[in-house]
Amino acid sequence: MGRTEAQIAQQYGAPLISIDAVAEILGRKPNSLRILINQGRGDKVLGDKLRACRAQLGRRTMFRVVDIARLIDEA
Repeated sequence: MGRTEAQIAQQYGAPLISIDAVAEILGRKPNSLRILINQGRGDKVLGDKLRACRAQLGRRTMFRVVDIARLIDEA
């Protein structure tokens, strides 16, 4: 487990986190991330990366801590 992944897991839990947690980590509003992911408007590259990190639990969209940490480390 990398340093970024450990910090996210410690603060928000693991292995999955909500879109609200991802928005807080990235310094964005949850609704802007929803638009970015679902409608593809805005930063196309970030939207594609976030789409790859998501996991559906019924109707709820969650994000894998491992993938979010990797996204941050690659930035």
